[in-house]
Amino acid sequence: MPKATTASSNYRTTSRPSPWSLLFHIQKTFSLVGAVLADARVHWLQKSLFVGTLGALLAALLIPELGVDLMALVSGIGIPLDILGLPPEATFDWIAFSVASYNLLKLFPAEIVGEHYDRLFRANRSNAA
Repeated sequence: MPKATTASSNYRTTSRPSPWSLLFHIQKTFSLVGAVLADARVHWLQKSLFVGTLGALLAALLIPELGVDLMALVSGIGIPLDILGLPPEATFDWIAFSVASYNLLKLFPAEIVGEHYDRLFRANRSNAA
């Protein structure tokens, strides 16, 4: 599929952002999500589904773990909390959350996500060329 150039800028739009660049550039990833959510061309229902689904996933990840940890702290019973370590099951949970978050970007129009992705992640490349 050929890449199209937008009329308002010299950025090339892509149909999908790179999952590796989203993973390694967290600040830009949050900027991308914020830009897509602030874009008036994206329907409010798509925005609501994205935010609601991510909120439900975060609640499923954090609330059970937080409840168990708080009970252990308050009661003084159980294994001391390892604040810096990350248990294997939590690692799997966060990997699954990351994959789900990436796939939820498909709720938005590919052209809009590609436009914001190129503006945020590839701005330095297009200026150097």
